[in-house]
Amino acid sequence: MVKVQADFPVDNNGQIDFEVWADALTSQRHYLHKDRLVEVCGQLNYAGERDLILSLQLAQLVGELHMDQDAVLAALVYRQLRLRTRSEYEVAQIVGESALDIAKGVLSMANTSLLELSSSPLQETEQQDQVENIKHMLATLIDDVRVAVLKLAERVVALRSAKGYVESRRQEIAREAQYIFAPLAGRLGIWQLKWELEDLSLRYLEPEIYQGLARKLKSKRGERERQVEAVADQVRALLRSYGVDGQVFGRAKHIYSIWRKMNSKSVPMEQVYDVRAVRVVVDSLSECYASLGVIHNAWSHIPAEFDDYIASPKENGYRSIHTAVIAPDGSTLEVQIRTSEMHRDAELGVCAHWSYKDSEADPLSGGHQDYRHKMDWLRQVMEWHEELAGTERLSTLLQHRVSQSRIFVSTPKGHVLELPDGATVLDFAYRVHTDVGHSCRSAMVDGRPVSLQTPLITGQQVQIETQSEKIPNRDWLELDLGFAVTDRARAKLVNYFRQLPESQAQRLGERVFIGRLNALHDITATGHALDQLVHVFDVESREVLFQRMGRGEISVCDALVTVLAHQDTQARLALPGVGEDFPKAVGICVEGTNRDGLLLDITRLVSECGLALTQTNGRVSVPDDRAIISIETAVTDWHQAVRLLAYLEHIPGVTEVTREPIGAS
Repeated sequence: MVKVQADFPVDNNGQIDFEVWADALTSQRHYLHKDRLVEVCGQLNYAGERDLILSLQLAQLVGELHMDQDAVLAALVYRQLRLRTRSEYEVAQIVGESALDIAKGVLSMANTSLLELSSSPLQETEQQDQVENIKHMLATLIDDVRVAVLKLAERVVALRSAKGYVESRRQEIAREAQYIFAPLAGRLGIWQLKWELEDLSLRYLEPEIYQGLARKLKSKRGERERQVEAVADQVRALLRSYGVDGQVFGRAKHIYSIWRKMNSKSVPMEQVYDVRAVRVVVDSLSECYASLGVIHNAWSHIPAEFDDYIASPKENGYRSIHTAVIAPDGSTLEVQIRTSEMHRDAELGVCAHWSYKDSEADPLSGGHQDYRHKMDWLRQVMEWHEELAGTERLSTLLQHRVSQSRIFVSTPKGHVLELPDGATVLDFAYRVHTDVGHSCRSAMVDGRPVSLQTPLITGQQVQIETQSEKIPNRDWLELDLGFAVTDRARAKLVNYFRQLPESQAQRLGERVFIGRLNALHDITATGHALDQLVHVFDVESREVLFQRMGRGEISVCDALVTVLAHQDTQARLALPGVGEDFPKAVGICVEGTNRDGLLLDITRLVSECGLALTQTNGRVSVPDDRAIISIETAVTDWHQAVRLLAYLEHIPGVTEVTREPIGAS
């Protein structure tokens, strides 16, 4: 049975005593510092007693899993970040950047409701993809095993307290535990988390089955414990008679494993072998096999129930001998045999080796323990994927994991989408649906407004704002601007613009090119400049030139750079000293609707372009509340200038962007 609520020590005022709690947690864990834990507990303002209890439960569970100080501190502050009662900056001041990074890693995974499949057409056709994306996303996210352990522990704590949740929420987190997190705990070999995730998920998903088995186990608990202790005494005496002095004790019986074996073997609970089980823990490998020989010699064993996971360890590193014998009373008894080290590994999995991190004393590392840990962790994630019946080739996922070539981001409803590394917000919009892409006008990432060309990273949540008209912006097709980088998004854009009628394409190309050129250069585009472009791009006429620009067959950015570079050369030839070499100072005037944050958006964008501002000022036109902001920067080539003006035009609220003489502001 699962203990749902942990008890915590209280002081004379009935408040939780952090000193006593921290002392118990650190007494046998020299790597944890009691005073630091008490200090952090005292600095955090919990929203209520429930949040305090859940935070302490999580920290205690993580500490019991032999995680380090930063992981325990991350557990203490995780709910503060999740509930936004503290900012990232404030948390960092309390626990440090390392602990904050761990907590943020877990928080990124919390952005996704892993099994929330809505009834939208997209998700109906991609339910299998959704499950695959979830697994890939988690595999990609977890660069630090502590993030995985903390996430698993957090799910255990959530399930322990789920009794008070509404039914739909209980069902959701139970399904996630059963289908996603319990298998992950299994792959990491963390048995004590795996069994609790499985038992608690069964409790909420199949309450009648769970309660029925629990009642049967409880009703016979006393009798069964007496029987197991009696047979354990027999095993101890038997081993000692052959000179083997091992520990023998009854093994934990978990409801989920009993239920699973009843289903797989179609037998009643009484015939499930591990309802009665003992574990033998000895000092050496030779004693493991000596114990096996003694037990098999004394009692008849069941060949079909024998597994030697010492000779052939499981993929998660689990080692033990499993056998089943007919006990003296005629009943079946399961026996597990392992060394003390194997037992520690079996209970804690990857957590058992966490003390090796950054240790020069690890004899197995050969000076490459970091690489070894990464490869072990990678192998375990791969096996987890296999256990979940993934359909993608293992070699493909391995490539994704090593090269970090894929990212996994979610919609506000928690639907996970896979994109190539480097994909932008606009790529995400087109990945959701073509119509969403075409009508996209702005976006929020993790609650903050961002530009459409912003690259995304795994774990982010993206919300797309659309308009009624499904008309994409011609700039999105420009490779040099980087709005759309995925094949999917670019194919949708190319298809849209190349289907435009000739006259419409011509008007679009002329409007975009002439408007941008006039904004960039104080000399109106002349017939000579256009004739030059007709020659450079080898087209029949200006009309065809604009038509091909409108359809995306000729880059507007390339055409603009061609004209600007030519004008620069002409100025240099006609008036020596007028034409400047790069870097070149450029003044830009931005006009738009006055709003909070407009200047910040402009300066941030200039920085994202790799440029530095040399001067900036602004004013507000009183009659129409129009913001007029002038900036100066230095570009290294005309491509940079073209990109900057184009990006500035896409800032929300901006109505006009023009180049202006240096010092005009």
